[in-house]
Amino acid sequence: MIRWPTRRRSRLILGTLMVVAAGVGLVLIAYLTPLMSVRNTDIRDNGSVPADEILRAAAVAPGTPLLQVDTRAVAQRVATIPSVESVRVQRSYPSSLTITVVERMPVVIVTSGDEVHVLDRSGVSFLHYVRAQGVPPEVLKLPVLETPNPGPADPTTREAIAAVAGLPESLARQVIRVTATSPVDIEFILTENRRVVWGDSDRGAEKARTLTYLLSRDAKMYNVSSPEFPAYK
Repeated sequence: MIRWPTRRRSRLILGTLMVVAAGVGLVLIAYLTPLMSVRNTDIRDNGSVPADEILRAAAVAPGTPLLQVDTRAVAQRVATIPSVESVRVQRSYPSSLTITVVERMPVVIVTSGDEVHVLDRSGVSFLHYVRAQGVPPEVLKLPVLETPNPGPADPTTREAIAAVAGLPESLARQVIRVTATSPVDIEFILTENRRVVWGDSDRGAEKARTLTYLLSRDAKMYNVSSPEFPAYK
């Protein structure tokens, strides 16, 4: 059996301890000192949400060591902004924090008395207006959703929004109102008071192509719930 000389073994152990100590020291320096601290916070992909609002929600003080920043907690705070759908927070060494947001996109509105609620693709109400205080014109151009229990937990709401969100722009801009009494009973009211029986949200592309063709016919009702057997009158 080969035995290492005692002196050589001691040097090896000492060298290993020095490397470990140096590594620990570097980590402590990064964690406790301002050498790698937050000097800049980069906000990305925000359109309607002001950067200042995101920074306030993030609540990361300048000079905080990057390793002390709890990125998950920061993301959770920013996600409380109603118009933010999701957030990703990353450390960018040596001295930056990057916050990337995905904003909720308006699909339909729901009206209740004098109130107007804007819903995204998941059925979440993320903007709220009172008509007496003014509603932006672009909001009033969105289709009005009429369904018994609008909200993200309601299957009928989700199906109706999926149906209208999947329309090509040429059709979407003609939709004035979306009515849904169940997930399979969705209808659109288009400009000129034309009614479209859509059914459920399945086969949306086929239904859209069929409807586009049918709209060249002068009619008040178009049924594309079974796109292979459409009808109009």
